Amino acid sequence: MTRLDLPVRPLAPLLEMHLGAGIRAAQRLHGGDISDTFRLDTTRGPVVLKTSPQHAGRRLPDGFYVAEAHGLGLLRPGPLVTPDVIAHGSGPAGQPYLLLSWLAPGDDTPAAQDALGRGLAALHARPALGFGGLPDNYFASLPQRNPPAGSAAEFFWTARLEPLLTRERLHLTPRDRAGFDTLRERLPDLIPPEPPALVHGDLWHGNVHYTPRGPALIDPAVGYSHREVDVAALQLFGGVPRRVFQAYHEAYPLADGWEARVPLWNLYPLLAHLLLFGEGYLGRTREALHGVLDSR
Repeated sequence: MTRLDLPVRPLAPLLEMHLGAGIRAAQRLHGGDISDTFRLDTTRGPVVLKTSPQHAGRRLPDGFYVAEAHGLGLLRPGPLVTPDVIAHGSGPAGQPYLLLSWLAPGDDTPAAQDALGRGLAALHARPALGFGGLPDNYFASLPQRNPPAGSAAEFFWTARLEPLLTRERLHLTPRDRAGFDTLRERLPDLIPPEPPALVHGDLWHGNVHYTPRGPALIDPAVGYSHREVDVAALQLFGGVPRRVFQAYHEAYPLADGWEARVPLWNLYPLLAHLLLFGEGYLGRTREALHGVLDSR
């Protein structure tokens, strides 16, 4: 193994046992801030290893990869590709790991973009029993609750916004917090009634991959919520062509005004980024909040 593979070395014997194959090389993959991620080239082909970052103070919470594996399982089998979970557990000194199948890269073509929109619509059209009701999991490295709720508005407030608003280090002013109090009162009128849907939960463009088998989703933070959660997240950091949303809307039409509600749903990931990465996200959070409040 190369110098870059130090986090892999203690896990190698355990991983080779899971794989029934020897590890020939490891290559660090870029993207994401949560895990150290590697492509492992083995005698049976490539796989992906995710393990806890080795930087001081950045150990993953207990059960992190268990939750990710569960989320991938809920998305399978489905209209969109997801990696197979090969194994997860803890290695020497409690080092957690998740071993996944390798997704070969494919082309981001117009046809693939259409397939992403249609596939996401088909995922959201699956019947669901209610809002919430899944085991708790994680959004990035933040704990994410999934209690049962009676409506999309109740779930979005009690399971998503409120838990973050009670955290410290948000840099919110009294005016900001008063705005969230107002939002809580208005939520039932802002969110159109729809049946619950299984959502990926963290569907920014970096968690979409194009493969020869079709568009793929990785790194889920699943929940039974309102489907506009995923549609909005695809627009949070750009990078997703308009035709994806056109294909989605043709397959499963969105309620009137969905584009105006994008800032509403993205308050959750913006608050999470504010908590994780600091006040550089404060301006966007305020803009989204007051844009929602001023729109009514």
